Amino acid sequence: MKTADVMSAEKLRGGFYSPAPLVRACLDRIAALSSGDAAPLRVFEPSAGDGAFIRGLRGHAIADRIKNVTAVEVNPQEAAKTRQALAATPFGGTVLTGSVLNGARPPAGGYDVAVGNPPFVRFQFLTGEDRAGALDVAQRGGLTLTGVSNLWIPVLLAALTGLRAGGAFAFIVPAECFTGISARSMRTWLIRNVDALRADLFPPGSFPSVLQEVVVLSGRLDRSRAHRTAAPLTVVEHLPGNPPSWTHEVLETAPTWTRYLLTPAQLSALRQLTDLPEFHPLAEVARLSVSTVTGANEYFSVDDDTLSQYGLAAWARPLLPRIRHATGLRFGPADHDDLAQRDCSRWILDFGPAAPSPEHTPAAASYLRYGEELTLHQRYKCRIRDPWYRVPIVPPGGLLLSKRAHKYPRLVLNSAGVITTDTIYQGRMTAAFDGRAADLVAGFHNTATLLTAEIEGRSFGGGVLELVPTEIGRVCVPMLPGFGQWMPHLDELTRSAGPDSADLVQRTDALLITAIPELTPDLLGELREARAALLQRRMDRTG
Repeated sequence: MKTADVMSAEKLRGGFYSPAPLVRACLDRIAALSSGDAAPLRVFEPSAGDGAFIRGLRGHAIADRIKNVTAVEVNPQEAAKTRQALAATPFGGTVLTGSVLNGARPPAGGYDVAVGNPPFVRFQFLTGEDRAGALDVAQRGGLTLTGVSNLWIPVLLAALTGLRAGGAFAFIVPAECFTGISARSMRTWLIRNVDALRADLFPPGSFPSVLQEVVVLSGRLDRSRAHRTAAPLTVVEHLPGNPPSWTHEVLETAPTWTRYLLTPAQLSALRQLTDLPEFHPLAEVARLSVSTVTGANEYFSVDDDTLSQYGLAAWARPLLPRIRHATGLRFGPADHDDLAQRDCSRWILDFGPAAPSPEHTPAAASYLRYGEELTLHQRYKCRIRDPWYRVPIVPPGGLLLSKRAHKYPRLVLNSAGVITTDTIYQGRMTAAFDGRAADLVAGFHNTATLLTAEIEGRSFGGGVLELVPTEIGRVCVPMLPGFGQWMPHLDELTRSAGPDSADLVQRTDALLITAIPELTPDLLGELREARAALLQRRMDRTG
């Protein structure tokens, strides 16, 4: 996670402005949502930037219906640009220089329309005043914000609370509104308080200077249904030609809305799959958790040369540094030996109390001094330990799972008993499936399981799929007695084809089809299309 001292001023205040096509998409939605009401419209914009939305309003068909606009912008120079844009319109209004979270909040029910592009800024980068304002807005709205929340959430909520009943809104928000954990309370709020909820999806690159994929989120305020736990959501995919669209009933209990990016046919296929008795949530089958947290992997993970130079053999334990260093589905002692030829840091230093004190060995003590010269003892994870170099080593588990993935997450049998750092999860089978680790690993890399990983995981830019332990538990896996017989075959295929190869997925699919009659080619075809759609959307974010 980047800290404020390495973030540009524009990123710290979310100062990237709205391109005309997305502004127009928002205003088109406002026009459609307000079509049944001929009354003049009072418009509120909570983060006006340089006036992109006001310029868009001036040239839009809805301009004739605008009574006035109240815009808020925290940056004085940009607020001046917005005033210039407003002065060139036929409708009146006011531009407030300040924060919608402090001093410039809209009065409840004071507006007919809310539009804009709230700042995409992580909560930890806010000023103390705005942080307090954001927490107050969230509390009044019934939301909970965390350190990984984003400023767009309280800004959007502040704007929506200024709408009258039936008032329309349309905002450009990051796609994490579908996937982010911190956005879950906002999704719940939308289900309970919004009618005609719609998400317009745009290809990555639609919003210059922002890696994140964006969504136009729109609807009408309707507080009369605050008791409901589900609501219809229409999704429109803006692709060349006729944009496809579909509607799902979104559930408050859904951890994310990623599944609603699928078409109804694809989502139906997924439900059929998860109903099959051969498939289980991974939490029922195995327990996977965070591995060893060193606070300085580059120091506590060493290669053979460093081990020899500083005489550290007495404290070295076998390590798998990255999941990519496991070329097959089973990582054995010979695989660990092979890492020596790849100049890998294949050892982790365990200065635990059962081992000799490194301070009493000159060569090892010099390595400790080297670490202090690097000021590693001042890092948070190190300075809270006594002594700073004593890493609490998590015992090796029989299963290894990548925390972050490119094409798909990888599950590997830990036959070498290696330690892993927090880049790889480690774990073991539950009592109900004890002794069947080979069955799990052999069947894991199939289309259905990898689709559920795309649904349960998240990606915030760069195209990397990340899973946290709670999400891992929801991934759906097949458990077939005796399926582990295919481990040698699939292990060899993975080693020859390479990690992330589509060959492994295709071959595992073929074996599962023969073992599960209900997993028909048609059903698998729908699942493949669904996974391909989510995978492509994620991979497109690498640009």
